Amino acid sequence: MSAPTGRQRRRDGDSDHQAEHITTIMDGALQRLGVRREVRNIQLQQVFASVVGPAAASMCQALSIDRGTLLVATRTGALAQQLQMEMPTVIAALNAQLGSDQVQRLRFTAMG
Repeated sequence: MSAPTGRQRRRDGDSDHQAEHITTIMDGALQRLGVRREVRNIQLQQVFASVVGPAAASMCQALSIDRGTLLVATRTGALAQQLQMEMPTVIAALNAQLGSDQVQRLRFTAMG
């Protein structure tokens, strides 16, 4: 039998549990610091830009999320219409990258 080392091997499910635990700790810490909403909005902006691609991302921006509704500012009404038609696909991609069902719908506004 070999002697135990300082490092133990993880079982398959342990890494998922550990990641969930870290997320819980980070979420609580961000909330205590009063920056959870800001951090979540920045994360959403980055994920949104990657989901819609560079061409569309240059003409729109995710602004904030409130009760599952992601507010998106667009430069043109045509882009808002296009994103509206692709809403189920966009929402599925956003939630897949975020790792949760945070986004339930999109709402559009004009970019200032």
